[in-house]
Amino acid sequence: MVPFDNDPSLAKTLFDHLTISFNHVINNLGPNGLPLIGRADWNDCLNLNCFSTNPNESFQTTENNTEGSKAESVMIAGLFVVYGKDYIALCKEIGKTEEAARAQKEVDAMIAAVKSKGWDGEWFLRAYDFYGNKVGSDQNEEGKIFIESQGWCTMAEIGKEEGMCEKALNAVKERLDTPYGIVLNNPAFTKYVIEYGEISTYPKGYKENAGIFCHNNPWIMIGETKIGRGQEAWEYYKKICPSYLEDISDLHKTEPYVYAQMVAGKDAYKPGEAKNSWLTGTAAWNFYAVSQYILGIQPDYKGMKIDPCLPKDLPEFTIQRKFRGTTYQIKVVNGTIGKGVKSLTVDGQKVEGNLIPLLPNEKVHHITVEML
Repeated sequence: MVPFDNDPSLAKTLFDHLTISFNHVINNLGPNGLPLIGRADWNDCLNLNCFSTNPNESFQTTENNTEGSKAESVMIAGLFVVYGKDYIALCKEIGKTEEAARAQKEVDAMIAAVKSKGWDGEWFLRAYDFYGNKVGSDQNEEGKIFIESQGWCTMAEIGKEEGMCEKALNAVKERLDTPYGIVLNNPAFTKYVIEYGEISTYPKGYKENAGIFCHNNPWIMIGETKIGRGQEAWEYYKKICPSYLEDISDLHKTEPYVYAQMVAGKDAYKPGEAKNSWLTGTAAWNFYAVSQYILGIQPDYKGMKIDPCLPKDLPEFTIQRKFRGTTYQIKVVNGTIGKGVKSLTVDGQKVEGNLIPLLPNEKVHHITVEML
C-alpha cells in the first residue's frame, strides 16, 4: 500500500498507482491525440502554456496563463509507449489479462498518433504549442530539432520498421552531436519566444538553450542500441563519461569523478566547459544505459536476459552480476555484428535463446555468450 500525498488514509496499492498514472495520460490528450504538456514536461524550461511577458521571472513557479493546457508533448508520447509496454508486461505477469489488452490498445493508439502527427519527415517533433504550431520542426526558424523526443521515441522503437528511428538518430548525429556530447536543441534560440518560455531566455549554447544536457544523452545511447548501432552508443557514452575526460580537464573544469548537469554546447562562448556538477540524474541514466543496453545484462520476470550491443573495438568482456540472490559470472565474446546472441551456455550446458532462467543460489553460475 502506498499513500497519496503522504496521507495513509488515501493509500492504494502500488499497482493502483501505476494504473492511475497510465490513465492520467490517456485521459489528457490534445487535438492530435498526443499527451497534454501542462506547464512543462521533463524539460521544465519548455513552457508552452505560460505566456510570461517577463523573461526574467522564475518559470519554475509560473503557472499556466491560458485557459486550459492545449500544448502537446511528443516526448511524453514516447515515454508513455516505453513504460506502457512495461505496464502491459507486468499485467500479463500477474494475470491481469483484460487490463493488459486495454493498455495495449492505448499504447497502439499512441504509436499511431506519433507516426501520423509527431513525425517531421527526418526526425520526431518535440511538441505542439498552445496554438497548434509545431515545435522542433524543420519549418521553425530556431529550435528545429530537440534531443528529448528523438531519445524517447527511439527507445520506444516507434516507426523502427519504417526507418523512422534510424532517420531520427542520423539527424541527431548530423545536427546535435559535438565533440563534448549531444546538445539539447539546434539551432539555438537567439531571441525570447513568449510561446516557448524559459528555454529561450538563456544565452545560446548554455543550459536548455542548446547546451549539452548530460541527463538526456543516455536516451540517445539506448536508442542507438535499439537499432543495433553499438559503436555510436559507445562513442556517445565516452563523450560525457568523467573517466574519459582527463585530457580536457582544464577545459571541462568540474570534478574528474562526477557527471556535470550541463556542458557548454557548440554555440557557447567556451564549448566543452562544464557546469553544475552533482545537480543531475546523469549517473543513474548512464549506468542504466551501459549496463542494460550496451553490455546488455537485463533483469526479466523469468530470469536474466543477455542482449548486448557492442562497439567493434570491444572483443569481449566479463562481468559478475548478483541477481535475486544468485551470482552469475558472465563472459561475452563479441562477433562481427556486435548485436544478437549466437549461442548461450549456462554451466557448460547450451540454452536456446538469450534468457538465463532463474537458477538456485548455492553456487556461482558461469555463463558464456557468443555474439553474431
